[in-house]
Formats: sequence, structure tokens, C-alpha cells
Amino acid sequence: MKRDYGSVGTIALRASALLQAMSRDIEEQRKEFNLTEYHQTYTRNAVAKLPKLSRRIVELAVKEMEESGYEFNKKRVGNVEQYALTIQNVIDIYAHRQIPKYRDVHKEPYVIFVVNLKGGVSKTVSTVTLAHALRVHPDLLRHDLRILVIDLDPQASSTMFLDHTHSIGTVLETAAQAMLNNLDAETLQEAVIRPTMIPGVDVIPASIDDGFVASQWESLVAEHLPGFKPSEVLRKTIIDRIADDYDFVFIDTGPHLDPFLLNGLAASDLLLTPTPPAQVDFHSTLKYLTRLPEMCQRRMKSDPLISPPTAQY
Repeated sequence: MKRDYGSVGTIALRASALLQAMSRDIEEQRKEFNLTEYHQTYTRNAVAKLPKLSRRIVELAVKEMEESGYEFNKKRVGNVEQYALTIQNVIDIYAHRQIPKYRDVHKEPYVIFVVNLKGGVSKTVSTVTLAHALRVHPDLLRHDLRILVIDLDPQASSTMFLDHTHSIGTVLETAAQAMLNNLDAETLQEAVIRPTMIPGVDVIPASIDDGFVASQWESLVAEHLPGFKPSEVLRKTIIDRIADDYDFVFIDTGPHLDPFLLNGLAASDLLLTPTPPAQVDFHSTLKYLTRLPEMCQRRMKSDPLISPPTAQY
């Protein structure tokens, strides 16, 4: 029986048009409600309650900074202009007070891989929420944490949450392409890494075409990156090169045992496995955990200096 795929092209065109319309709607709503920038602001009294600050300290810091030419964000309430301090204003107050930051102690970025072989367990939501929280949580503002999310899931959901304009259509500057192109740090910052609505949280986008890259990963690495081990490409070509620019790096991959997941394992300092309280999700998570030693063994084959996994009960 001959199969007729004639309608597939029509469906694809309609889907593309809907994606473009959704993106436009998001932009229009953000502009309508003045949400084009991160909206959280603080009064001086609120800032005074943050760690290592007091009302007297904040008043003195604001006075000294304004005398030196610094301009704080303000908003008009009726006929009165009030301080509406942005997170950057608060960070600058801490810097003026010479409060030590996270990076003063920890020189290298901490890499977190939110991973599970079960789809739909909030991997991406957890990744994006944690990335935002580390940047904007009031108790952490003094550290001025710089966050990068590396999206290696061809579904590009992290990209959609963080920068929807790069989650549709053809995206050439993806994390997968950046790895294969072996770019220097300056080019990564200028051409690949994208800012998000929250200053200090950046993203390297993904694209559906990355799925084809993953399926041919070993041959592509052999062709474009001779001498590189296939599971070390993410760490060596991206994370090591932007190490001076970020404090925390999050990795998001699809729920597949593919080369991107193995690269995430090889590059990460912490594996975080979200597990919804549902039998199917828990069952699948346990199956994933039983396969972790196998994944580590595959990683060890490319780097004999890694200690083998041990079993402790």
C-alpha cells in the first residue's frame, strides 16, 4: 500500500506559523505589561534586612555611592520619587561594602546535571528554576552568582523558558555545534552564549537538529575534533573555556542514553535526579539509577584515571 505523506508538509507549515505566532504573543504581552526586564525591586528598608547589611550600612552605602556618581533605580509614586533597587543595585551595594563573593573562594564553576532517563519528571523546570533562584534569591545576592544553562536537549525546552526567540526555527549557534566547532572563549561569549531576561543568567540554546548530531556523535568528533574523547567534548570545549565567567553551570539533556548525556556525566560535579511521587516515574527512575554504574563504566573507558563506582548499602 502506497503511503501518502502529502499532508505532512502542510502540517509542518502550520506548526511553524503557530510557533511564530506564539513567540510574537509572548513578546507583545511582555511589552504590554512592562515585563521585558526582571521585575523584582527592593526598597532600602528591604535591602537593610538582607544578610550582612543593616539600615545604617545601606543608608551610608547609598550616600557614598551617589556622591561618587552612581545612579540607583527609582520609581515615582504619586509626586514622590522612591528607591526601587534592582538586584544589580543590591549587588553593587555589597561590592561597595567589599563583602566577599562566592567566586572569591571557589575559583571554578560548579557544574550541576539535572538528569533522569524518564521524560516528564521536571528536569527542565528544575534546571531553569534553580538557575533563576541562585541568581535572584535575596540571601544569595551578595555573591553575584553568574549562571549558565547549557541546553543539550533537542526539544530545546530550557531554551524556550530562558530565551524563547532562539527556541524556534533554525538555530545554528547551539551547544552541540559549539562543541564540534571547538570555539575559543571570546567567540563562545559573542556568538553562542545568549543573555536572558534575568541579567546574570545566560543560556546556550539547543535545536531539534541537534538530535541528528547526537546520532552521529562519535564519527563527527573523529572528523572535527581528532584527539578528543567523545565523552569529554562538553567539558573541554565549553565548560573549561568559560570557567572564569560563571560560578554555576547547569546541563539539560533529553531523557536518552546518548552521547550528550554521557558528556553531561563526564562534565558534572553533581547529579540531581528529580523524582515525582508517582509509581511510573519512580519505577523508571529506579531503572535509571541501576544503570548509572554502566554509564560510569562507559565513561571510565575513555579516562582510566577515574575511580570505578562502588556499591555501599
